[in-house]
Amino acid sequence: MKMKVTVAILVLTAFSFAGSHHEFQAGRLVALTSDERLIEGTTVKHAIFEVEIRGIVYFARGERMRRHGGDAAHGLIVGDPVQAAVDGENLILQRPDGKEIKTEIVQRKRADAKTQ
Repeated sequence: MKMKVTVAILVLTAFSFAGSHHEFQAGRLVALTSDERLIEGTTVKHAIFEVEIRGIVYFARGERMRRHGGDAAHGLIVGDPVQAAVDGENLILQRPDGKEIKTEIVQRKRADAKTQ
């Protein structure tokens, strides 16, 4: 019985660590803009990160921006290199302090595609 409990704990621990690992790649923060959406009668503003990784430009919606909030880019500077990971429909950005910003990918396009 103790063996089964030990194995179960080891398996759960392995899965918890596996879920937090991201394969970061070198990218570049192309732009930081914002969008506004109406949610349940309230206008909500979110940061939109535009990040280029290996010839693909990802547009990703970040956290809600406060009216008198601080730095929406969390220390990232437009034009600078950034470490980023694509995880399903999410784009994970690594901040200069090592913490992560989880964003939702809303659009992808080729870097060389002309805007219409």
